[in-house]
Amino acid sequence: MKNTMKTAASLLLIVCLVFALAACGSKNNANDEGQADGGKGKKTTVTMGFWGTAQDLKIYQEAANTISKTYPNITLKIKQYPSSDQFWNTLPGEIAAGVAPDFIKISNEGSYEYISKGMFAPLDDLIGPAGVDMNRFQSSANDIWKIDGKQYGIPNSVSPAMFFINEDMWKKAGLGAYPTTWDEVQAAAKTLTTKDVKGIVINIDPYHITNYVKSYGGGWDNGKTINSPENVKGLQKIFDMYKDGSAVTPKSLGYGWDGEVFANGKAAMTTGGYWYKGFLKDAAPNMKYVVLPVPKGTTENSDMIADGYVVLKDAKDKQAAVQAAYHMTNETTQTEFMKIGNGSPLVSLSPKYFELNPEFKAVEPALKTATDFAYPAESKKFKDQLVNELESTLLGGGNKTPQEILDSVQQQFK
Repeated sequence: MKNTMKTAASLLLIVCLVFALAACGSKNNANDEGQADGGKGKKTTVTMGFWGTAQDLKIYQEAANTISKTYPNITLKIKQYPSSDQFWNTLPGEIAAGVAPDFIKISNEGSYEYISKGMFAPLDDLIGPAGVDMNRFQSSANDIWKIDGKQYGIPNSVSPAMFFINEDMWKKAGLGAYPTTWDEVQAAAKTLTTKDVKGIVINIDPYHITNYVKSYGGGWDNGKTINSPENVKGLQKIFDMYKDGSAVTPKSLGYGWDGEVFANGKAAMTTGGYWYKGFLKDAAPNMKYVVLPVPKGTTENSDMIADGYVVLKDAKDKQAAVQAAYHMTNETTQTEFMKIGNGSPLVSLSPKYFELNPEFKAVEPALKTATDFAYPAESKKFKDQLVNELESTLLGGGNKTPQEILDSVQQQFK
């Protein structure tokens, strides 16, 4: 799947300590209170950090080049990191040196941990003075970035999780209607499995696991319901497909993520997301694929993936950072991102999404049922333990049941 935030807990501690030290030395800094000149007074330079593709960089740079039309006194610089790992590993040192980005693009997957640790500034007192109209965005997109009643992010994209099928493999196997339930997926996966191809790739990654548990009516509820009966059922379905030999994980094939397995024709089906469109265009330009909502276990639910812009707590000019982030949500920039598959949170553009991405039309109903990840506040710890437990059993020959695995993880988040 796409890059997720996988920083060590120690690094998070370092970041928090850096913030604490920075706060001690900035009590007399007016900008630290959110007072910025933005487009009204002195010239200011704002830096945005992100990790993504070269195509993303091109769109962002074009947007940065036009910011002076709206905010004449803001210069926007774009800083691209190779990966989320690189960003979170580099950030503590950059904060200490005073060269960290002022705002960043981040996914809602795992963002709760960084918000709860005080890494980002609440935007409520900045939005009004910055002239930002939050009514530009769908209320559901805004709500994803609200924690304890405070707004922490300006929405950039919103899309439900998806299910991909290699159309040629499906037809070659003589299969008929596409699956709508996991039972149907499992039956098809057995038929699609050959000597060289597995019916489905199931990445042992929290993003994918969460799709399964949600489809059985489960979810993590910020750590309160990790070992719920619904979550056990979702995990059991994954176990069943590995047990019958129709599923494979990227790691066992030497690949880094599920998209590579799918693009190389090593699996016929996979859970994924909008980023597959851009990736497959380059990695497998001749592949014909079908995109469906995440199959149902007992209910229709899946991950809602959202990107947003968050302002770092020690940004030198927070109000200018908010204005620059808001500029990145202009219709021209958002339209360019929609062309490569991103769902727009803008009220004015969201109806056009499926016109520009007709291959995703089938997932439109999922916009009403998909929900946030709701990982525990210690998201890194949760994800690491869940993955370790699953890999030990599915790949390492362990004998724990789904119930035992989730009970073990739950013990850490009482």
